[in-house]
Amino acid sequence: MTTPPTTPLAKGGNVPWRHPQADVRIDGLPPQASVLAFLVGPDGRVRNDADFVFFNNPSVPGVAVDGHRAAIDLAAVPDGVDKVVVAAVQDDADPAPLAASPLAVTVGPDGTSLPVTGLTTERAVVVAEIYRRAGQWKLRNVCAGWTEGFAALVRAHGVDVEDEGPGETPAASGPGAPPAPVPAPGPAPAINLRKPGIDAVDLGTRTGTINLRKGEQVTITRTPLIVATCTWPRATDYDIFALVRYRDGRTETVSTFGTADAPHDVRPATADGAVRHGGDVGRTQGTKPRGWRRKATPTIGSDLGRESVEITLNPQIAAVVPVVYSAQSNGTGSFRRYQVSMAIDNGSTEQGGGDTVTIDATSASADDAVYTCVPGIIINDPDGVRIQFLELYSAPGSEHRPVVGDDLIVRMDAGPLNAFK
Repeated sequence: MTTPPTTPLAKGGNVPWRHPQADVRIDGLPPQASVLAFLVGPDGRVRNDADFVFFNNPSVPGVAVDGHRAAIDLAAVPDGVDKVVVAAVQDDADPAPLAASPLAVTVGPDGTSLPVTGLTTERAVVVAEIYRRAGQWKLRNVCAGWTEGFAALVRAHGVDVEDEGPGETPAASGPGAPPAPVPAPGPAPAINLRKPGIDAVDLGTRTGTINLRKGEQVTITRTPLIVATCTWPRATDYDIFALVRYRDGRTETVSTFGTADAPHDVRPATADGAVRHGGDVGRTQGTKPRGWRRKATPTIGSDLGRESVEITLNPQIAAVVPVVYSAQSNGTGSFRRYQVSMAIDNGSTEQGGGDTVTIDATSASADDAVYTCVPGIIINDPDGVRIQFLELYSAPGSEHRPVVGDDLIVRMDAGPLNAFK
């Protein structure tokens, strides 16, 4: 008989899971919130729509969801599945984030506790992963999510959200919704995952100038050089760095400044030279420190600072995540006041490109102690460069870097500390 753990499993932590079943329960959710599960492969994405377990598809081989619980039979999980992801999502009719009420996650049969910490505005949260490693199952406390909610959650795991056609009825939501008719055996049909208030998020392949909105993604042509540029008023001094995730699991950081645990490890380019920082741009000379007049709003476009990251994608790179950051030593301010924007450009019309995707920080907090913003993620797909609108922010007061996992999910405040510039 396995002895129950004496301490909870902290956020980001993992332990071997030696039980044949895992019963994930989430207490404290609003009544109409839902628990969902994804069976994903090595790329962190579902193999097909049948691998998405939710209120209209509540049971698949190895996994079933019922109310605020997900039951996992590990022996029945298909061999092609590397990970079972369990998440909670707020109902669209409820404007409150999931952090509005305390949540408690336990995993049976031994009652392992997964503390839910660090949530702010998230409306969809991955609470736990049961994953294979070296032939064994392990449990991880993830506790990270998306302010955008349902659409962003399912999109991140490879499920397309389809808009309604004429005369179609939105998918019912909530644990009390009646089950949908069971489809006949055969290839899984396309699922209309739309909930009230959620529009289509995949814009497909586009050309020209595209201004992404919350919860959207778009694919542009891959060219020899992709440039991600972030801009802000020069009255402040933001910096950008980039997390470069490789398919072998490595993450390299491209930056002009270091971290607390590796203060001299400043790398302006990845080891293979594929991703390069364009150089640091400071505050305009003679301007006041950031936040010198807390109620002043700079004139956007009058004097913009720009920093860029140049990207030459190769097959080994899975994704690049540009990050906008400002140290506490720069003073106070807010992303809302300074209106950071990011543009991704494939630049070469000779290569069929000339496309620009813009992501604006439209939902920024006015909190003066929010120091990190992740506008979006650049994913190296076989058929092009896929850009997802994320707009994630660090918790107030945190200078910990975000991290990007094998599943290409960005988790805020989970990396080393940006202690200085």
